[in-house]
Amino acid sequence: MRRHILIERSLQGLIGRKKGKKKDGQWGKGFTLVELLVTIGLIAIIGAIAIPSYFGYSLNTNLKAAARNIQADFLDLKERAIAENTMYQITFDQSGNTYTIQKGTETGAPYTPIEVRTLSAFGGDVGIFNAVFGGGIPTITFEGRGIATTGKVVLTNSRGSTATIAASVSGRTYVQVNNQ
Repeated sequence: MRRHILIERSLQGLIGRKKGKKKDGQWGKGFTLVELLVTIGLIAIIGAIAIPSYFGYSLNTNLKAAARNIQADFLDLKERAIAENTMYQITFDQSGNTYTIQKGTETGAPYTPIEVRTLSAFGGDVGIFNAVFGGGIPTITFEGRGIATTGKVVLTNSRGSTATIAASVSGRTYVQVNNQ
């Protein structure tokens, strides 16, 4: 009984009022220990359900962000190739989980690397599963007229979700995401 009164007094100003009679007829303040434990238990159960769902959501969001970034690079290089009347390439490296943006000449080679981008910037679980363009090579080329090598890049994450970035001859790109 003494422990119950001490808990109520220590939580009086923090938690609120509980309507219950004390021995002397005055209203007591606070919650009982059982009520606090039940509330904490419910919060723990809700958290145990919500945290894995949020984690899966963030993994799929990282995958989508990586796919949209690659699509934006495709569109940017297509526009640059037309504006500068020069060829650009993106070469994908599955083992390194990177891709290299390269600038060529009006006729193509030699290509000069401009930037190497890594997919680890979108989370450690996003990776290049497959990259195949014209001739079965992992390189897409954008010509000065806006023509591109057809093909696709498939990204994956640790949940087994995939994102496919496809490019057509006209340089149009499409992203399709399959979430798990």
